[in-house]
Amino acid sequence: MPITIGEVTGTSLISINMSATSTQHLPDPGVRDRFHRRSLEHQRPLSTVTMAFTVVAFLCMVGARNLVDGPAPPLAYRLCCALALGLLVLAIPSAKSSWVFGAIGVAYMQVLVAGLALNAAGLAQPLLWVLPALVVIPICAAPLWLTPTHFFVGSALFYATAFALLLGEPRAYDVDAVVWMWIAVIGIPTSVVFHFGFYRFRRNHFLLESQLAQLAATDSLTGLQNRRAFVKQAARRLDTIAPDARVSAIFLDLDNFKSLNDRFGHALGDHALHQVAQVLMDQTTADDSVSRIGGEEFAVLLLGGLTGALQLAERMRGAIEAIERPDGHLTASFGVAEHRHGESIMVLLDRADEALRRAKHSGRNRVCAERALQPFTGDDARAGSGAAQRHRWEDFYLISHFQPLYSLSHQKQVGFEALLRGEQDDGTLVPPVVMFAPKPSQDEGALDRASHAVHLGNACRSLPDDAWLFLNILPATFIADGYADQLATIVRASGLETDRVILEILESHGGSVDDMSRAAALYREHGFLIAVDDFGAGQSNLDRLLRIRPDLVKLDGELIRATTHGTEQPILPKLVSLLHQAGMLVVVEGVETTEELILAVESNVDFAQGYLLGRPAAEIAPPESVHRQIDDAFDVIAQGRAHQHALFESEVEPYRIALRLAADALLAGVVMDDAFATLATFERCISCFILDDSGRQIGYEVAGPAWSKEGASLHPVANPRDARWDHRPYFRNAVLLPGVVVTSNPYLSLASGRPCIAVTLAVQFAAERSVIGVELDWSELGLPWPAGE
Repeated sequence: MPITIGEVTGTSLISINMSATSTQHLPDPGVRDRFHRRSLEHQRPLSTVTMAFTVVAFLCMVGARNLVDGPAPPLAYRLCCALALGLLVLAIPSAKSSWVFGAIGVAYMQVLVAGLALNAAGLAQPLLWVLPALVVIPICAAPLWLTPTHFFVGSALFYATAFALLLGEPRAYDVDAVVWMWIAVIGIPTSVVFHFGFYRFRRNHFLLESQLAQLAATDSLTGLQNRRAFVKQAARRLDTIAPDARVSAIFLDLDNFKSLNDRFGHALGDHALHQVAQVLMDQTTADDSVSRIGGEEFAVLLLGGLTGALQLAERMRGAIEAIERPDGHLTASFGVAEHRHGESIMVLLDRADEALRRAKHSGRNRVCAERALQPFTGDDARAGSGAAQRHRWEDFYLISHFQPLYSLSHQKQVGFEALLRGEQDDGTLVPPVVMFAPKPSQDEGALDRASHAVHLGNACRSLPDDAWLFLNILPATFIADGYADQLATIVRASGLETDRVILEILESHGGSVDDMSRAAALYREHGFLIAVDDFGAGQSNLDRLLRIRPDLVKLDGELIRATTHGTEQPILPKLVSLLHQAGMLVVVEGVETTEELILAVESNVDFAQGYLLGRPAAEIAPPESVHRQIDDAFDVIAQGRAHQHALFESEVEPYRIALRLAADALLAGVVMDDAFATLATFERCISCFILDDSGRQIGYEVAGPAWSKEGASLHPVANPRDARWDHRPYFRNAVLLPGVVVTSNPYLSLASGRPCIAVTLAVQFAAERSVIGVELDWSELGLPWPAGE
């Protein structure tokens, strides 16, 4: 499946450009109606204030007219005009359509002209009173008309009525000239300019607002809805569906997608995501909502019941399976759930996600439906009722506090760690140093075993039905003979299932790794999951993990703040990637700041725990605010990733251009020194080189300015001509994309001992294919790294 980065990028740009230009004009009546409705929302406050001010001005005119001698119409008539104007102003907020709004404006203008005629009646010089109003009123009203039609109709009727009522008497020639000059030369042109200027401004603002809203709701790679837009639209649909309507959700995740990116490059992975999006669009209808939730996860909301959704998911699975990848075919796992009356979109997606996890665990490339809803019985209510359990221990009670753990991808509580606390008779807590103080006459595991009974009883009462319980256990208790059977019995007696309990092996000197590995197999036979606590501190090491093979690894909180030497880059992403490759899910503890939460999300951590997300407490707090915090962290990362990508691209682009010129020179027969002459002068250039088809260096490297910088030189392996480099990603990616300049992720160079980046290009010389490249010094602090790092 040959593909270039340019092709993938071009596809994305085409979809973005199409969406960006789709609203540049307003030929679609639907778009025009939305624009007018939006304008109505903006114009109501301005029109209300302006027209109310005109009523005040009219009342001032009425008062001034009463101070002038001469016959005048009754004051009551003029005040009735003011009252009619006021009532029209009060009607503006209730105008629901642009036509009603326009009709109010036309009526207002006619009443205003009538009021002017009444005030001017009986005056010796009526034009002195009304001519300024005939000029100013249309000009002030011009920006308030919503549409050109309203403007022309309203203005024409205003002037027609004005001429009929006010200007019908014969006048001298010079007076007529002045009147026409003010109205025809100043008033009418100015009002036309004002109306169409403001109309164009409002239209352009509406188009820009619509374009930004569309871009904000679209995944730029696939053209599908993004997660935020999908959830928002789905929530609206669920709120408005008929009571007897059926809606279902499909959640799918591409299988082994990470290996596609890691082995063949992100360009190929992006193309695969684009193909999957096309499959989903082809298989669904315009009434269905299709979204890329994030990464390689997609969601579909469709009308219909579970049976139809399962059939659609199976068709999608077959279509995706037909998509080729270099090492075979793409596959995806599907979870399907039907909406239940009254539940939110997030609950529906959670149930579909649970079915998706079962599809993954049962072998991938399959469709699984939600579990059947179990009927509620009175026994369920009795099991979940009652006060929290307390266990007498010496001169205080043992109680449970629960701290939530969140799935960052799903942005929800998935489990709770049970933490042991001591409570006095008056309700005050016992200090931990007192409660956990070692006592020579006491069995080390007695308190540990007592805590399990307390936690399990309280968990059944307090925890949501689908949440994990993280149960701390000392190594000595974990390997005790017969305790696996005993604990399984206690769990079932408390009303829980063993697959909801994760045994968290604490950091301790007790127990050998071999004993814990054998014990872990016994606990797994009962259905327990296993976690290792505080990896990265104390006795924990990789050997311990690889022997016990836990399902989850809880990283010590200090690892969030750990950075690499020299570059000050966080080590958490690499550590998480290593544990994922070993088949273990990752929990980060000690998340206390927003910056640490953002790093955890960016590092692809599965679950997070810490004071920022929830403190230990006897009662479980609502999670809504934490959901928003995690969602905001995703938004920050998305914005930062784009910014980081732009910075990195701007930094390496000159080297790409110079490498392309060097390749052209080499193909033209120019010698290496001259071909690389320009590139070798760039500041970060360590050396320029040519590798043959087997990855061995041809000739010598051309040194650049960064070659002479002081650094850790690893002398036995410092000569690159002694090695072959076809196993390096910068070589493999160049060969996979011939003719395309590719940039590697930062790596530690054997030659210099410094973080470096390679820019490479595969070219076909007369004799064979070669890879030319330049190695760049990337050890300086503050340099941008690729967004994926």
